[in-house]
Amino acid sequence: MGTINEIIIGNVCSVFAMISDSISGTRQKRSQMLGIQIISQFFYAAGSFILKGYSSVAQNVVAVLRNIAGIKNVKSRGVEWGLILLGVVLGAVFNNRGILGWLPIVANFEYSVSIFRFKDNDRALKISFAINMVMYSVFSFIILNYVSGIANLVVAATTVVALVKNDQNKQV
Repeated sequence: MGTINEIIIGNVCSVFAMISDSISGTRQKRSQMLGIQIISQFFYAAGSFILKGYSSVAQNVVAVLRNIAGIKNVKSRGVEWGLILLGVVLGAVFNNRGILGWLPIVANFEYSVSIFRFKDNDRALKISFAINMVMYSVFSFIILNYVSGIANLVVAATTVVALVKNDQNKQV
């Protein structure tokens, strides 16, 4: 368990991650969404490191690499599956939270598969992102990162609202 200063600093890092993720969930273009998420990953990694959620830090690092590959539209199955495997391996190695430490690993696995599987499907990518945010929210509450926990729920909701609005606009 972290000191009060660690909890405060970790939560402040998450405020900046929340802002960038909220912006990300409203983007129309996949490359913009993934690019903004790179910024948020740095803030989430800092907060998770300070709060000793090391499996999450490993996932944040892999997520940056994954999003760069997604932006560059890498079409190599080897790179795609290498990043997914790297996330699982690093997450398992750095997991210091037992079974609950697997939440960020599963979340990253799910979202990584989605990024590479749904390259041209922004709707599916946003649904996957919302699911990812819910899993990270649960983990964040476990490591006392309350801002991240709440932020991830808000981001999930923001993303779902953007999906609904997009669906409504397409029907008009």
